Amino acid sequence: MTLFKCLFRFPTNTTSLTEKLLSSFATFIVLCLVILVSHFFLATQELPLVVAPMGASAVLLFAVPFGPLSQPWPFVGGHLISALIGISIAKLIPDIMLASALAVSLAVFAMYLLGCLHPPGGATALSTVIGGSAIHHLGYQYLITPVAVNLLVVLIAALIINNLLPHRYYPNTLKTYRDNKNKNIGDDKVQAALSVSREDIRYALREMDEFVDVSSDELTQIFNLSATHSRRKKMGEILVQDIMNNQVIKAQYHEDVENLWHLMAQHKIRSIPIVDKLNRIEGIVTIADFLNQVKLPTQDPLKVRLAQFLKRSQGSETDKLEYAGHIMQKSVVTVYPEQHILDLFAIFYEKGFHHIPVIDHQKHLLGIITPKNLLLALHADLQS
Repeated sequence: MTLFKCLFRFPTNTTSLTEKLLSSFATFIVLCLVILVSHFFLATQELPLVVAPMGASAVLLFAVPFGPLSQPWPFVGGHLISALIGISIAKLIPDIMLASALAVSLAVFAMYLLGCLHPPGGATALSTVIGGSAIHHLGYQYLITPVAVNLLVVLIAALIINNLLPHRYYPNTLKTYRDNKNKNIGDDKVQAALSVSREDIRYALREMDEFVDVSSDELTQIFNLSATHSRRKKMGEILVQDIMNNQVIKAQYHEDVENLWHLMAQHKIRSIPIVDKLNRIEGIVTIADFLNQVKLPTQDPLKVRLAQFLKRSQGSETDKLEYAGHIMQKSVVTVYPEQHILDLFAIFYEKGFHHIPVIDHQKHLLGIITPKNLLLALHADLQS
C-alpha cells in the first residue's frame, strides 16, 4: 500500500443512509436552537465563536451517540472545565498567542484527568481567549450564559431525539436499563462460555494505554457478535424450532403438587412449565422446588417428609403449600424458536438447566428443549 493510500484511504462505514440523514437533521435542529439561545447573550458577530464548539459537540452527540466522548459527563464537564480554564488564562496572560496554546493544552490535560475528554471542549477554551472584548467582559459569567445554557439545550435535545429515533439510546448506560426492563420472564442474558467479558476488554484497553472512542461494553458486544457469527457459519443455521420437543408436559397454577410430582415421575422429567388458560408461561416447577419445601432437617427421613408435603391437607383451610403456583419459580429462562442453537450452550453450561421452555413473543408456550435435543442435533449435523 502506497503512502498516499495509507493517508487518504476512504474508511469503511456500515451506517445506513437513513441513519446519516437522521443525524444530519438532528444536528440542524439543535444548532438552530443554540443560535437562537446564544443570540440573547451575545451580539451577532460573537456568535460563531460560541456556536462552533456546540456544532462540533452536536456531531458527536447525534452521529456517534454511543461513544465515550459523547456521553453527558464528557459533554457537560468538558465544556465547563475548558471554559473555566480559558477564562482564567485570558485574565492572567495578556499575550493572546501564548494564552491560546496554554488554554487548550491545559483543557486537554484537565479533561483527561477528570474523565471528561470531549474534543470540542478545546474549542471552547480557545474561544474564551480569542473571543474579543464582549466575551472577555462577561468574565466567569460566560460559564453560565451562554455556555451552560447552551449545554442544557443540547443535552435535553440529545436525550429526547436519540431516545425517540429507532435503534438509539442515550446515554449509552441506558441500554442495560432497557434490557432489564423489557426482557421476558427470566430472559437472562447469559454470557457464552467462549465469549469475551468486560474485564477482558478493560484489561486490553489498559495494556494499549491509549484512549479508544468506543466503550468497553460496545467493544464486548462487537467481539461477541463477531465470534457468534463466525461459529454460526461453521455450524450452519440450526434453529431452536428445528430441534425442540413440541409435546410438552405442562400444568396450570391450581394443579395439586402431588399430581405434579406424579407427572414428573411418570414422564421421567425434572421440570414442568406452568401456564395460564391461554397457554402463556407463568413459571416453572423443578424437582429442586419440591426439595426446598422439605430440606429442613428433622428426625423423619427425606422420603417421609416428602410424602407428608405431597399429601393433600384435610379441611378447607391450611398453611401448607398445595398448588403448583405456590412453589413455582416465576423467573423462567426461556428461548425463542428463531434463536440459533448456539444460544443454548451458555444456558445449559452455565446455569445447569435440563429443560428450557420455548415461547413466542407473546409468551405462549411452544415447546421444550433438553440437552438431549441439542446433542442429537449436533450428532446429526456432524454425520451430514
